[in-house]
Amino acid sequence: MGRGIAIALVSGFAFAMSGPFGKPLLAAGWSPAGVVLVRIWIAAIVTLVPMLIFARARLATLRHAPFTVLAYGLLAVLAVQLAYFNAIAHMSVTVALLIEFSAPLLVLVYLWARFGKRPTVRTALGAALAVAGLVAVVGAASGGAVVSPIGLVWAFVSLVGLAAYFLLAEDGTRADDLDTAAQEGDSKPAVDQLALAAGGLLVGAVVLSLTSLAGLTPVRISTAPVVLGGLGTTPWWVPAVVIGAVATGLAYVAGIVAINLVGPTLASFLGFSEVIASGVVAWLMLGEALTPLQIVGAVAIVAGVIAVKRGERRDPDDSGRPVAPASPCDGSRTRPVHTA
Repeated sequence: MGRGIAIALVSGFAFAMSGPFGKPLLAAGWSPAGVVLVRIWIAAIVTLVPMLIFARARLATLRHAPFTVLAYGLLAVLAVQLAYFNAIAHMSVTVALLIEFSAPLLVLVYLWARFGKRPTVRTALGAALAVAGLVAVVGAASGGAVVSPIGLVWAFVSLVGLAAYFLLAEDGTRADDLDTAAQEGDSKPAVDQLALAAGGLLVGAVVLSLTSLAGLTPVRISTAPVVLGGLGTTPWWVPAVVIGAVATGLAYVAGIVAINLVGPTLASFLGFSEVIASGVVAWLMLGEALTPLQIVGAVAIVAGVIAVKRGERRDPDDSGRPVAPASPCDGSRTRPVHTA
């Protein structure tokens, strides 16, 4: 569990690089679709190439779940990023972030409705505290909010995409689990989690390239130097590589590993670390100081995540029905209980 939390935090902090390094590209004349296209192609390359050289067997497991790979690429990769950038193009960043980061609540509702996994009181209270902290951190970053119907539509698309990011990742399984699944006669072939991340990134990159060529998503890229706050002027490829290799490639790989270790509920709330890290990075790079309210909100987020973690460790089923034992391979996830 501890290792999964640490990896989830690495993912959140990696995702946090998107804003501080992506904002200068937009200021230099890049379109939102241009930033997304470049970042996911870089991420797809840096994740796929090593696997093609050293781990082709992992990539071969993708044939077991082609629709999962497609859904992950369209929802967890493309929808999250493209919808968010389009949302903030039509309304305040504050509102867009609050809607998108409501995904953990959607994850809780889905698991409750789909598997009967009713959240404990501690989990519910922790969720409320974390969301309140999110409102404080994000709300304090803007004095006024602008809302538009089309912006709301894009924001809710990003919300669904982010929820899918946490839920679809559980279809990924570590390579060490593949033989175990086969020995146990699992009717559902295993898919390697790293291959799912790399395959999803490639799907997102290819689909966005096709829609760009068709003129559906205008792409504008500039090779002009960009200004990275206090770091000064740098070539355009410096922030592009950072948001591609770190804020996308590393973030997705670490994220999917963490979700498989701690489960989608806790991982989704640990994702709030991205909001905190974004504020810290913006403070260090761009001189955007944190307000006292944002600091209080950050503390509330941490306290809420701790409460969710403690709630998740308790039996999620208070009705007395049997709960499936944890898999000996991952130490945390449980298979859904199948009843006659």
